[in-house]
Amino acid sequence: MTAQRASLLAKEIRQEIVRLKLAGFHLLPLGRGDDGKTPGIGNWTAPKVELGQVLAPLHRHGVGVYGVRLDGLAVIDCDHDDPALVTEMEARFGPSPVHVLTPRGRHLYYRAGGATPNLRAEGLPVDLKSGGRSYVVGPLSQRPDGGRYVPAKGVLGVERLPVIYGAKTVTGAPEPIREGERHQALVSEAIAMVETVSGPDELTARLVVLRDERCAAPSSMPDAELRGIADWTWQRLLRGELYHGRDSAFSVHRLAHDALRGKPGGSDAIALYVLLVDLHGHDPGKRFALDHGAMKAAGLTDLSARGFRAARRMLENEGLLGVATKYRPGSHRQQYRLERLRPGMDAAPNVARISEIAPRGKDGEEGGKD
Repeated sequence: MTAQRASLLAKEIRQEIVRLKLAGFHLLPLGRGDDGKTPGIGNWTAPKVELGQVLAPLHRHGVGVYGVRLDGLAVIDCDHDDPALVTEMEARFGPSPVHVLTPRGRHLYYRAGGATPNLRAEGLPVDLKSGGRSYVVGPLSQRPDGGRYVPAKGVLGVERLPVIYGAKTVTGAPEPIREGERHQALVSEAIAMVETVSGPDELTARLVVLRDERCAAPSSMPDAELRGIADWTWQRLLRGELYHGRDSAFSVHRLAHDALRGKPGGSDAIALYVLLVDLHGHDPGKRFALDHGAMKAAGLTDLSARGFRAARRMLENEGLLGVATKYRPGSHRQQYRLERLRPGMDAAPNVARISEIAPRGKDGEEGGKD
């Protein structure tokens, strides 16, 4: 079968590539080989493959296949789309919020963590892939032989990926959550389940079960700590402060609006600021590039290049956007971070770190530690 020209796939494939790239995923151009799954560049394991290096070979060779490199990710690659097999994998490794149908089977996405057992050696038609030297074909790709990769559940880059539990122990349970990781692991679990409970009492009860079943040394983690996690999570649910991908609210500080309103070009700056808070405000301390061309190609902005630059400069001048990493030729682009204004104070990061807002563990230690 003749490969489809990239121009026919631009609206779907290109926008998906740009969206995932802006979300921080490491992507690769594919398209070589009979099945189109071989990387289209030589040094694909380099620390960073730029967006242009991904898109250019696809346009040049007229293919619509790209790869998601598994830096910090893990994918369960099932040879067959067998419901019983998928259920078995999720029972063993935890549920995945992102499923992609492949020409033969199904991909289940997770964040990397714990052991990566050889499932083939166990007689299962499954590969567990992880690491910077591994990749899978990305969602919406279409191979030259016609094989498609169709999202079946959730959206990669939108859904919050859980850490894969790792190998089963002899008893059949996931590996225990280690001391030093228990508190933040249960905060993450509480956020994931809070919308399914009737209140903080039920949430606390579920956390008690998780602590007793999955945490190392559960007796050293008091019930009061779990109640604190449950109360904190419930209050943030009520205030709309929890991030659940696109199905969630986010807030914009009124001081930011006041700083921009009524100024020449202020409406453009407000629009850019709201977009940046939407894309990055939920990720504490996140650094990001501002590439007008890529953002426009992804449908994220309709500002002209001049208007975009003017809006960005206004955000910088008003202390709402700061330079996190300066541009270095041959190294990386300039990166930014969001900041917010506080009366009588210098600019500060716009989103408090988890350690500042999440409930503390025993002995006053920060969120994410015991």
